[in-house]
Amino acid sequence: MLWGLLGLGVIIVAVMLAYAIYLLLKLKKQKLAFRKARELRAERLKESILIIAKAMQSGDCNFSEGVIRIKMLLQPLGLDFTRYPAMQNLYEVVMDMPTHEARKALKRNERMRLDLIREKAEGDYQDNIHQELPLLIKEVDAYAIN
Repeated sequence: MLWGLLGLGVIIVAVMLAYAIYLLLKLKKQKLAFRKARELRAERLKESILIIAKAMQSGDCNFSEGVIRIKMLLQPLGLDFTRYPAMQNLYEVVMDMPTHEARKALKRNERMRLDLIREKAEGDYQDNIHQELPLLIKEVDAYAIN
């Protein structure tokens, strides 16, 4: 009887050990999948930032739209947008301006007033933004995904 209880105890411990090993392997697999998903997301963010920055350089994307998009894409990577003062200053000018449907709902003269403010700011910061874009591209290109 003692040997029977001892045998039952060994079987219970062995089953619990096997289950613990199964859970540890499953956790390792989940961590690996999470890390891979994080790396893929960071790669997509980097690629998007580089496309927008290069489009801004070539004039295919206006500066206002570019700085709004780039600021939002830099945040998840943990990169500091304030390192680019001209882009940061332009962002502060345009960040509260209505877009899409809210812009369409504005009166024509209000839209024109906001366009003039935006275009003046873009002109004021244009040269400095052109100087900052290669630095941004270099920083994002060198960003190591960990």
